[in-house]
Amino acid sequence: MKNFSFRNRIALNYIITTALLIGIVFATIFIVVKISVSGHLNEDLRREADRHSQEVEVKNGTIALKSHKEWMEREHNTVGVDPVFIEFLDIDETLIDKSPNLKDTNLQYDPDQKDNEFFNGELAEKRIRQVQVPILDDSGKRVGHLLVAVAREGSEVVLETLQRILLLTYPIFLVILFFVARFIAGRSIKPINDIIDTSNNITRDNLTERIPLPHNMDELYILSDTINQLLDRIEKTIEREKSFTTYASHEFRTPLAVLKGTLEVLIRKPRRQEEYEEKVKYCINEVDRLNHLVDELLILTRYENMKQSLKMVDANIKTIIDDNLRYIDRSIQQKDIQIKTIISPEIVYLKTDSYLFSTIINNILSNAVKYSHQHGEVEINVSNEGNVMYCEVKDNGPGISEQDLKKIFDKFYRSSDHSDIKGFGLGLPIVKRFCSLLNIRIDITSKEGAGTTVRLQIPQS
Repeated sequence: MKNFSFRNRIALNYIITTALLIGIVFATIFIVVKISVSGHLNEDLRREADRHSQEVEVKNGTIALKSHKEWMEREHNTVGVDPVFIEFLDIDETLIDKSPNLKDTNLQYDPDQKDNEFFNGELAEKRIRQVQVPILDDSGKRVGHLLVAVAREGSEVVLETLQRILLLTYPIFLVILFFVARFIAGRSIKPINDIIDTSNNITRDNLTERIPLPHNMDELYILSDTINQLLDRIEKTIEREKSFTTYASHEFRTPLAVLKGTLEVLIRKPRRQEEYEEKVKYCINEVDRLNHLVDELLILTRYENMKQSLKMVDANIKTIIDDNLRYIDRSIQQKDIQIKTIISPEIVYLKTDSYLFSTIINNILSNAVKYSHQHGEVEINVSNEGNVMYCEVKDNGPGISEQDLKKIFDKFYRSSDHSDIKGFGLGLPIVKRFCSLLNIRIDITSKEGAGTTVRLQIPQS
């Protein structure tokens, strides 16, 4: 079985089931026919026994036929297709009379057989079915025996012929059904062969192949469609991986090249103490940028396929906002940004993962400050409507073009209009991922020259 093909296993399992079913049907047919034939013989014997029992009379303990001449002229004096053999015996099993078709043979009385019960026997090497009926006098005393028999060879020939036909056709049917089932199974599993062929053609560099969908909306259709969807996800994942690797290598290469160039310049000739300090501080800043890039990459890697449970706690929304404002206070002071915070008085706590939510707020506020004009303003509004909390962060910076707005959640994407502002293009992808984990809806609206608004819709149910 292990070496059989899938098609042959289907056909074999089908044949095993069909063999049991056909075997049961054939056996049932044979048993029913056998019981029917035996019932007809028994009925004939019973009818003949009843008829001949009425033709016997007992006088003074002696058994005699009421009309011997008439009895002799009946069909018993000829051998028919199914002859009936009659024999009368007295109580001592002495022959009184018998039907002429017995000729020189006699029916055998079996004392071990019960009265009026049918049993099989032989007569002159011929198979017969026989019954023994007691002959009673007027007082109910047994005075003799009536033996009635019919030939059963014809009936048994029919049964033997039927048995041979069933036994002969049984394996032939199974062989024919096996090949028919194998053919049908081969056509039924054609989508599986398509899956195999398509899978063999798919490589890392060729993920565009898809499995042809069957015409019937059955399990194989669902399997093929599911695999195609899986291939779509794999293709998108690999494309994202390629883009991610390309961008990450580029972002690492630039600061490393700057560090290398700066250090090479430093060792070419002796320099003043101030020059060394300036270049070292510059290198430290680049190392800090690299550390920040590594941290963001680690965060993305850690939470990209996050499946573990979130640590949901009651977090104070005002505390989270204030802590993050203090964290970026240096940038706020450098640009002299005015922070305006409006939080509805009924809002104190929200159910969330404090680390993820704090990271979301930090990135949004950092971007708002980073892209605001000098002496600009950032407005934070927190409100509540039913079971939904809304958190809006609005700046009055240069805004985002409609074309860039569609790509701001892509990893490493940075608008060419703001190339002077340092960054890696990972902040908003992290925000998008964390919002997805916390079931928060994020909407960003922007107008060039008028600023940008980030709106978080936070369910509290």
